Amino acid sequence: KTTKPSVPSLYTSDKPSTHVPGMKPESTATRHGSALVCYQGHAPSKPVWSVSIAPCGYYFASAGSDSTVRMWCTDRPTPVRVFAGHYSENVNCVSWHPNCNYLVSGSDDKTVRMWDVQSGNCVRVLSGCSSGVNVVETSPSGQFVAGADLSGVVHVWDLRNGKKLSEFQHQGGSAAERIQAPAINSISFSPCGKALATGSQDSTIRIWDARGLGNNSSNPEYAAMVSSRNNSSQILDPRKGEVSAKPACPCKIFSANKTSILDLKYTTRNL
Repeated sequence: KTTKPSVPSLYTSDKPSTHVPGMKPESTATRHGSALVCYQGHAPSKPVWSVSIAPCGYYFASAGSDSTVRMWCTDRPTPVRVFAGHYSENVNCVSWHPNCNYLVSGSDDKTVRMWDVQSGNCVRVLSGCSSGVNVVETSPSGQFVAGADLSGVVHVWDLRNGKKLSEFQHQGGSAAERIQAPAINSISFSPCGKALATGSQDSTIRIWDARGLGNNSSNPEYAAMVSSRNNSSQILDPRKGEVSAKPACPCKIFSANKTSILDLKYTTRNL
């Protein structure tokens, strides 16, 4: 008795083999949130307070409580440059300059320092803060640096000469609110550089006019925003080479409904 050769049925439950000769077995389990690379280089048991990725995307920088700022590249697990010079143990923040040639860091020693990534030297020391600097940000043009201290004041410097141009005070109108000014956790320049946004622990986001940073007295748009408040700021008049007292008021204030603002960023259209 002859038998017919078995022909696979179209309705069979057996699945066809997908094995390819020479193929390495791969796990079908999906990993969510797993670390791809672990970068180590700061002092052991010391926290890292801030990380910033360079605009070019290949390098990134970190600031920690070992008094240093360290620069890394994505294909090496150890730092390629160490920037030392802050006197305080805590370096709270670090930010890249738009041209990727400089780093800006803020520390509890009440200074903001600018570093050359090629040589590792400090090329600017920006002072004038009454307390430790909590966050720093460079303007899109690369000319100005804004740093917020723990006393609720945003300081703006000109990187060309290292002089402070203006102060934005994140406080209320009463005397009690001025004494207990909230700490500012985040700042961000708009892509055009005309506005500066700040977020603090008093659950508010404030938008400041940054159009007159370089020449406050000669800019009529900025002068129109200036009111006769008593909490005046020290603003530099570059035409006369002197400092004159003028108030700095936010253009807009947004409330976050009793929620502290920890971070904020500008996009091309939104905040």
